[in-house]
Amino acid sequence: MKYKLALICGVIWSASFSQFVFADEWSPSLPKTITLLHETKLYASPNELSTSWASLTPQDVQTVEAEMDWYKPFPNEQKWVKIHTNWLGDQWVHIDFHEIGRMTPKDEFLDVLGPMPLFTKPECGYTGATLASQIVHTKGIFYRPLQNPSWLLDTWLGDKWFTPSGVLVIEGVSKVSPDVKVNLQGTASLFNAPENQPYIPNAAVIEPQLVSAIAQQGDFYKVTTNDGKHGWVSHRYEQPTGVELINTDILLPKTTNIYAYPNLQSFLDPLAPQTVHAHAKVQDIWGNTWFQIRTWVGDAWILHNDSAELNPNKIPDNNGYIDVFPKTISGDKTVCGRLYVMNMPQYESYGGFSFTLQMIDSNGNLLASAETSVSGVQQNDDISFTTVLDKFEESFSNYTFRLSNVKFIKAY
Repeated sequence: MKYKLALICGVIWSASFSQFVFADEWSPSLPKTITLLHETKLYASPNELSTSWASLTPQDVQTVEAEMDWYKPFPNEQKWVKIHTNWLGDQWVHIDFHEIGRMTPKDEFLDVLGPMPLFTKPECGYTGATLASQIVHTKGIFYRPLQNPSWLLDTWLGDKWFTPSGVLVIEGVSKVSPDVKVNLQGTASLFNAPENQPYIPNAAVIEPQLVSAIAQQGDFYKVTTNDGKHGWVSHRYEQPTGVELINTDILLPKTTNIYAYPNLQSFLDPLAPQTVHAHAKVQDIWGNTWFQIRTWVGDAWILHNDSAELNPNKIPDNNGYIDVFPKTISGDKTVCGRLYVMNMPQYESYGGFSFTLQMIDSNGNLLASAETSVSGVQQNDDISFTTVLDKFEESFSNYTFRLSNVKFIKAY
């Protein structure tokens, strides 16, 4: 009698490998865990002529070993992989090369820029259908050694696989209702993706207009312009309205950065010490004064406060990653302010950080502190934050802030 089992699999390591299955020293590491994507037969030995007495439903399983060439792609060839089960011990499965990997479940939308051929299996079994660029819903991503990951898409044909090749995939977008509009009152950049790092100076520029949004990520919106173009916009990358027209010269005694917009994310180039002529100025929400000048790249902005500092006063800290600009709310323990992410550790998938904000007196004595964290950030982000001190007394005066315990948080 043949059984269909939903076995729960445990981890085991085998110290002995047969000559048939031992991979040579140049092979990649076999994933410790793989996902069986469909009902899969179990065999006592790596031979389909042997009797299979059981099968597994789709699930994650722990691997023990595999045949020598498990990672080499031969057309229409299946590979033998030994897995461990709690009930039958070590068993063999015979699965497609493209199915040796692990599934990470997701429930999110993707913005895919490029054609999406649909398959019945990861990169195998073309359905004959191809989606054009659009927002699609995914149920998961399948990671495979030495191969591109494959996405499981929710389509009118049912669940189908898509493996990106030469196309841009933007994860974690949100669909918006059809009546959402974005009112661009100034000229704005139109980006291919909602990226902050680094600013793309050669992005398309669109004129002021009311545009329809189809998706959102952070403060970026995927829009369709009045002339039929598609792309991502953000009010941060829109020229401000209500600027004050001026006619003044400004002495820049040291190298000064120029920006495409009055924000720190739109860096263009450094400007050598010189006298520049400003024809407009504006204040941002933090009280910083920005001046618009003419440069070799066209109109650009410089940050030039009278105090030569960003407002509110920047915490004097040299952690090299984040700048913090706190401001207390009078009579309350709540502290609000802004954060600018100068840098993120390289080669690590970080998506946020935590830190302790300490209130100190003029002698450096600790008055109060607050622990806070921020998630969903990346390099070049400029965001607001709010945290609560453990205490706040009316006697506290002439205080400043300092940072401690800055730690970065994995994005997964």
